Amino acid sequence: MVECGSFTEAANRLYMAQSTVSSHIHALEEILHAPLFHRGARRGGTLTDEGKRVYQIAKDVLDKCRDLETGMVEEKRSELRICASTAPGCALVPSWVASFSRRRPDCCIALKHGDSRAVQQMLLEREVQVGFAGSADDRQDLSYECIARDRLVLIAPPQDRFAAMQAEGKLGRELLSEPLLSREYGSGTQEMVDNYLAGVRLPAKRVRVAAYVSNPVTLEKLVAEGMGVAIVSYLTVEERVAAGEVLSFELEERPVERNIYMAWRTKGELTPAAKEFSAFVRKSVKEA
Repeated sequence: MVECGSFTEAANRLYMAQSTVSSHIHALEEILHAPLFHRGARRGGTLTDEGKRVYQIAKDVLDKCRDLETGMVEEKRSELRICASTAPGCALVPSWVASFSRRRPDCCIALKHGDSRAVQQMLLEREVQVGFAGSADDRQDLSYECIARDRLVLIAPPQDRFAAMQAEGKLGRELLSEPLLSREYGSGTQEMVDNYLAGVRLPAKRVRVAAYVSNPVTLEKLVAEGMGVAIVSYLTVEERVAAGEVLSFELEERPVERNIYMAWRTKGELTPAAKEFSAFVRKSVKEA
């Protein structure tokens, strides 16, 4: 009811009659000797203070039951489910996963990708056990641990005029009058780019976004084709820079850096495979 927004929707989701759901609520209120929902037209369907306490306790119990069920099943199957955003997913996680798989060939690994917000959501919804993202939020449901550093750079097409600017030691911020290609909302990298652009306080008319591109690989290819410049994670573009497909400029004299995080749900035990993989990542980072 709380998550569905109404008794009717809750009944539909449970494949029950609304009267049956209402009867269960009344029975629970009688057992607890406390009203759980406000009645009346203005506040109908909202939780009372007692109801909020009961809801949170019940939610914790159900979460533990799901963790127990998931853990028992996954322990038998030795399954590891991971998700990663673009920067760690391209540059860091594949090596860790491949090395871990060689150590644990019996473990079936599922690796999903999404932007940082999608990684956080998959963790919260228990689709995955461990996540890697370029940003962290302040919600208490997730725990974060910094496992790498990254930096923002501006990339430009490998054209003579940009090569000359690079040879002169130009900074990326001096190229922001060029057509700019941007990632879409939800990317941890783009969130940091937006914060950077707001911090440098450039005149609005100086920055012209030529395109919003959801796929980071496509964005890099558009830059290589000469459509414009872009501010990206150096981890994701390092190989293209080395191959000469794009030119890289530091944004400022002092690198604009950020953390890469490993994340997991705060509540609930990690499965043995997830614990082992997390420990393996920490060891790999320490030895690097």
